[in-house]
Amino acid sequence: KIDSNIGLLENLSVLDLSGNLLQNISSDLSTMTDLIELDLSRNNISGSISDELSAMTNLGKLNLTYNDLTGISSSIVALKKLYSFEIYHNENMGWIPVEVIDRLQNLLTKDKKKISEKLRSLVTNSDQDYFVRSMPNQVFEWIVDRSSRFDLDDKSLSQQYCTSILFHSNNGKYWRNKTNWLESRDECDWFGVQCTNDDVFELKLANNNVSGTVALSGDCLGKLNLFDLSQNSIQKIDSNIGLLENLTVLDLSGNKLENIPSQLGLLTKLSFLWLHENPNLAGRIPSEVADVMMRNDKINASETILSNVPVSRSTIFEYGTSQFRAFNDILYRYRMQQDEISLSSTDLVYRYILGTLYFATNGDRWELNNKWLTPANHCTWKIKDAEDFEFGVSCNTDDEVTGLELQSNNVEGTLPKELGDLRKLT
Repeated sequence: KIDSNIGLLENLSVLDLSGNLLQNISSDLSTMTDLIELDLSRNNISGSISDELSAMTNLGKLNLTYNDLTGISSSIVALKKLYSFEIYHNENMGWIPVEVIDRLQNLLTKDKKKISEKLRSLVTNSDQDYFVRSMPNQVFEWIVDRSSRFDLDDKSLSQQYCTSILFHSNNGKYWRNKTNWLESRDECDWFGVQCTNDDVFELKLANNNVSGTVALSGDCLGKLNLFDLSQNSIQKIDSNIGLLENLTVLDLSGNKLENIPSQLGLLTKLSFLWLHENPNLAGRIPSEVADVMMRNDKINASETILSNVPVSRSTIFEYGTSQFRAFNDILYRYRMQQDEISLSSTDLVYRYILGTLYFATNGDRWELNNKWLTPANHCTWKIKDAEDFEFGVSCNTDDEVTGLELQSNNVEGTLPKELGDLRKLT
């Protein structure tokens, strides 16, 4: 806390309060009209920068980096003598007035100003990030240096800026494969990046130790068609994922996602969305995301399932349930293995019901499970043990399930209610 008597130091020209535990900017500072330099960096200052700072008419240098500011008043531009103003590393900053952005840009060096002007024209709202947030700011510094060494056209400049934010924000330093990332002149040579006509068309980073929050700055990957982030440790997807207007395939399976933004519903061309095997997801799927999943359903699986297994109606679109996982497994396997899989109405319904059993009872830990959920017909999901005893699924000539042999197979958990729809089980 700053004592109110600090305003009595009327002749003070430099005040350094960095690296403390200050939680707000005291209004008493505004009375120090002769102050030339004010450093409040590396504190815990939250909230908005108030209008009162504009009274410090002689202020030339203001440092508010590494705080938790959420807003800034346009009145700050009244500080006509300001020659250095830094506010980066304020991760929760809200919308910055255009007047303030313009002032920040005018205070940049010539080289930085040139790149900033380009990025502002190429990447929507990028200036709302690189002036205040840590990773975009780091990438901005990198792209400025890179532009001094390589002749980057506008497309490469914007694409390298956005993909580099992904790299820095998502543990890129520790990716299993980061060949050429941030090194090769051409982003199309970076591991996992595939281009068409120099546009980034696919990003394939499956099983690559990608973690954290996936945040794509702006709309500079507007031609991206496929984004595969499966089998990683991603926790969150930023709402700006909705800017990828040409995305048709998004694979987020096998991660540690805690939420799915409703902005996925903005991706009107998205036809394949994979969310299965995210154990931290819970609750009802946002209606916008459910709509996307229904668009995924090229075989009307949901309609067939719900008309034959009505007890699933309340849970098939609820994260983490065995019903959700079984439904997604069907859609995923149809997409990836449609040449091998049989999905008549009977096959689909039985595959779904048996899938709910598998996921509800930790099927991945069964002792004998190596044929379950394979593309083969569900009636072949069985195996013989060392004593030639057959475990698994038995069917009649119409492929209707008549028997389940799963004893002594490490089955645990709660049997799903869908088993009640195995009408021919004896």
